[in-house]
Amino acid sequence: MASNRLRARPDRFTRPSASELADRLGLLRIRDVEAHGIPRPRLRVELREVAPGIWGRGGRSFSRTTIAAKGVPQAVVCLSSALYFHGLLSEEPPEVFLAIGEKARRPRRQQPRLRVVRFSGAALSEGIEHHSDFGVPVRVYSVAKTVADLFKYRSKLGYPGAVRALRDSLLAGLCTPEEILRFGAICHVTRILAPYLEVLMARHGAEIQAAVANRRTLTAPRVGASSGPGNLG
Repeated sequence: MASNRLRARPDRFTRPSASELADRLGLLRIRDVEAHGIPRPRLRVELREVAPGIWGRGGRSFSRTTIAAKGVPQAVVCLSSALYFHGLLSEEPPEVFLAIGEKARRPRRQQPRLRVVRFSGAALSEGIEHHSDFGVPVRVYSVAKTVADLFKYRSKLGYPGAVRALRDSLLAGLCTPEEILRFGAICHVTRILAPYLEVLMARHGAEIQAAVANRRTLTAPRVGASSGPGNLG
C-alpha cells in the first residue's frame, strides 16, 4: 500500500495545472483533464466553461467555430462557417456549419448551435486544411472547396452568397480559378459555377491574376503559427 502511494506521488508534482494545460491545448474537454490526472474541481477554479463540457482561459475569446471544432473534432468546418474562418465573412454565423460522413453519428452537442451536413466520397475527404486557433486544432475546408460547396447548397443558402464568395475569394487571391473548377467537378457543380467564373474572369481577370501572384509572394510557411478568427486583432 505504502509503495503504491510512493509511486503515485511524482505524478501529483509533475502533472500540469488546468491553466497550464489550457495554455497548451487552447480548450479542454473532460477527457483532456482525465488524461493528465487533473482533478475535475480545478476546472472551475482555474478556467471558465465556454460551452457545456468545454473549458478555456478566462482572458481569451473563442469563436463558436473553434469551440465546435474542439467539441466535434472529427467533423470539418464548412460552408458559411468556413467563409468566416478564412476571413471572407465579417460576422460569424449564429450556427456552426460542420460536415460529417454519410454514416457518421450525428453530434449531440447543443452549444454552440450546430448545422450539420453530410458529405460523401471526395466531397468529404478532399480540400481539408488543418489550422490551429489558440492551440485548438481546426479542420476546415479550403477556400476553393468552400466556394464549390456554397454553389452545391445554393438552394438552401442562396445564390448571392455563393457568387459573392466566388468573387471575394478570387479578388483576395485566396484561391485560383483552376482550384475552384477542380472542386466544382468534385462537388458536381461545374455546369452551374463555370458561367459565373467566366464573367468574373472577363471583368476582373487582370486583378485576379495579380491578387493570386501577390498572395503567393507574401505567403510563407509559418511553423507553429496559430491561425484562425480567434487570433485576429
